[in-house]
Amino acid sequence: MSAHIRVDKLSLDVPMYLQGEREIAGWASLFLGAVLDPPKRRIARLLDNLSFNVEEGDRLAILGRNGAGKSTLLRVLNGVYQPTQGRLEVQGSCQALLNMSLGFNGEATVHENIILRGVAMGLASGFLKSQVAQILEFAGLQRKAHHRLRTLSAGQKMRLGFAISTSVQHDIMLMDEWVGAGDAEFMEKAKVRMQNRVDGSKIVVLASHSVGLLRAICNKGILLEQGRLLYAGGITDALKAYHDLLAALRKDPEYRAPDPEIHLAGIVYGAVEEVYFDRGQLWLRGWSACTDGTIPPGLVVQAHGLRHAAIELQRYHRPDVVRHLGLNDAACGFRASFNIDTVAVLGGQVQDFQVYAGQSPESASVPLRIAGGVMEQLAGASVSVAPTRS
Repeated sequence: MSAHIRVDKLSLDVPMYLQGEREIAGWASLFLGAVLDPPKRRIARLLDNLSFNVEEGDRLAILGRNGAGKSTLLRVLNGVYQPTQGRLEVQGSCQALLNMSLGFNGEATVHENIILRGVAMGLASGFLKSQVAQILEFAGLQRKAHHRLRTLSAGQKMRLGFAISTSVQHDIMLMDEWVGAGDAEFMEKAKVRMQNRVDGSKIVVLASHSVGLLRAICNKGILLEQGRLLYAGGITDALKAYHDLLAALRKDPEYRAPDPEIHLAGIVYGAVEEVYFDRGQLWLRGWSACTDGTIPPGLVVQAHGLRHAAIELQRYHRPDVVRHLGLNDAACGFRASFNIDTVAVLGGQVQDFQVYAGQSPESASVPLRIAGGVMEQLAGASVSVAPTRS
């Protein structure tokens, strides 16, 4: 079965305990206040109604400011937190590089901690025993195998945690920032292993503030702000949405981004690449897809203030788009005809021409990008034009 992640209307609520402000006149009032005025329990929503899918082959970037919910979402995907609402389905073995010291015990030996950490990762103890020598060699800690963990330096502990965490290839890799650990020699080894693990994973989910890293690794991105999903789509558009959000917040620190118009079906995106007229009908060629990998069935042309639904919609494979955006449905290309003649389209105002996609003709409200040259084709069209075949 192929690996995938399904997130549907997921929310996470956690209890928080807040102490009200009070004036402290001395030690007596401090202790009395602690006894007579205990913290008050409040429920905080850390993730709010998130819906998105990650398919096999995807490399997903989680974007957002500090405190937006990136690390929290990774922990939910890894099963550390259970969602309080909605549904989460993770298919495939999962490897999380989130907390390298999870399962460590300072009083146990390095050898024993390899077993403890591995068991905390869900690995069988029998398998771990066969990996001990390899892990110690990679971390450069062969001579420290029977030393207590608390005698190691912070760098040595990080190297040990990294060596254990990356000792096995998994279907899904979850990362909170690109891992760097140890001296220059170990960093080079770690970089090679990380790249091998990423290449070998069916799905990678990475939270990072490094734009260059995200562009190099990821093909899709989601943008979080205060636990809400603001955008989901291709990595280029997701990074643009992130920078637009930061620009808006610089102008107004109290700015609250609006919720996206489309949630469960995914955000629609696409392009119109060619237009022609044939036998009194308008024909369009292009592509459209949703961020969840599905294909939106609704296509509408708006011209001169009037909306016209497609009377014929043919789908065909677009491997170039699939490769570039990491879609799971190759049939994202379309040829569509509309019962509109040249005069009706132009109406003296070619600027009014727009194409919308959505889950139905009635709800189609997301404008598709008009490729360069299409408006010129419209403006110069006065007779039927033979279609360009692809």
